[in-house]
Amino acid sequence: MVRFVCTLMAFSLITTTSTPSWAASPVQFDVGYLTAARDVTSPEFKHARPGYRLLQMDVLISTMVDSRISEDLVETTFFIEPHNPRIQIEDFSPQTTLQSPYAGNISTENRTELELNGKVSAKDAITPTLGGDASVGVTRKHSSVEKVDVLPELKLVAASGTIHRGRGVFFRFNRSKQTSLEGTTALGIVVAVPENWSADTMTVRCRAKIRQPVVPGGPTKEVDLPEIRYTVATYQSGDRYASQVADRYIQEEARWQSIQREYADEIRNRRHDSPLDYLTSIVRPDRASGSIAERMQRSPEKASRELPSAVVDAYYRYQEAKSLLDSCNGLRPLVRAQVTDETAVANSSVSIDTQEK
Repeated sequence: MVRFVCTLMAFSLITTTSTPSWAASPVQFDVGYLTAARDVTSPEFKHARPGYRLLQMDVLISTMVDSRISEDLVETTFFIEPHNPRIQIEDFSPQTTLQSPYAGNISTENRTELELNGKVSAKDAITPTLGGDASVGVTRKHSSVEKVDVLPELKLVAASGTIHRGRGVFFRFNRSKQTSLEGTTALGIVVAVPENWSADTMTVRCRAKIRQPVVPGGPTKEVDLPEIRYTVATYQSGDRYASQVADRYIQEEARWQSIQREYADEIRNRRHDSPLDYLTSIVRPDRASGSIAERMQRSPEKASRELPSAVVDAYYRYQEAKSLLDSCNGLRPLVRAQVTDETAVANSSVSIDTQEK
C-alpha cells in the first residue's frame, strides 16, 4: 500500500509539470515610430525612371528574449510593407547569407603505402668440412599521399526577398552557433518613390518561432508565437514639415486607438440622447452596428450625439492628421512636364506637309 501511494504521488508530480505558461509573449519586439529616409538617387536611375527618386531608410528592430527560453528561440521573421501602392522595393540588406560552422575548408588526406620484400638463399657443400652459404635480399617500398580540400557544408543563417510583387520585403534569421537572435537588428531598404513624395507610413510585422517540448522530457516541436504589428511613419530626411506631419500622424493615431479602448464599455452601454433614437435602436439594433469610424463616416451628426465628446474629438484630430499625411505621399497626379531633352525631341514623330503652295 505504501509503495502504491508513493508511485501515485510520483506520477502526479510528473504529469502536473508542464511547459511554462507565459503571461506575456516570451519574445518581445520594439520598433521606433519614426524613420528618416535619405535621398540616394543616382543619375542613371533618374534617367531610367523619370518621375521617381531613390530613398534609403534603416529600420531598427529590438528583440528581447526571456532568459528561460533563450536557447529555444530558433527563428525570427520581419516584414516591411509600405502602405503606398506606388512605392517599389529596389534593394535591401542583409541579403541571403549562408554560413559554415568551420573557419575554413576541410582537408582530407589519403595515404597509400606499398612494400615488397624478396630474399634468395643458396647453400653448397664441396666436402663435408668445406662449403659456402650465400643470401641475396631485395626490399622495395612505395608511398603516396593525396590531400584534398573539401568545402564545408553551408547552413542558412539569413534569408531575405521581396513580397507583394516587389512592394514589400521580408527578412528571416535562423539561430546558429556564431549568431544571436537577441538584440538590435538593422534592416536597410532602398525604395523608389514618386518625386513629390515627402512622408508616408508602413507596417512592420514581427514573428518568432520557439522550440517547446510536447511533453516534459519528451520530443520537441516548433511553435509560432503571435505576430506583432507596428505602424511606422517615414519622412524625407531634412524636410522639417514632413517630419512634423509624420510625427503628428503617429501621435494622433496612437491617441485615437487609446481613446477607443478607454471608452469602449461606455460606448457599448451608452443610451442615445434622443428618445426616438433610443426607441428606434430597440426595434432596429443593427443601425448602430459597425466600428466607431464607420459610424462617424455613415452619419457624422448622429454619431456625434451618440458617442462621447472625447471620442469624437480624437476621431476628427486623427482624420485631420491623416489628411495632412496623405498630401505628402506622392499619390497626387503628376503635372505633365514640358519635354526639354534634345534626344526626346529628336526621336519624336514628325509630320511633313506635302501640300503645294
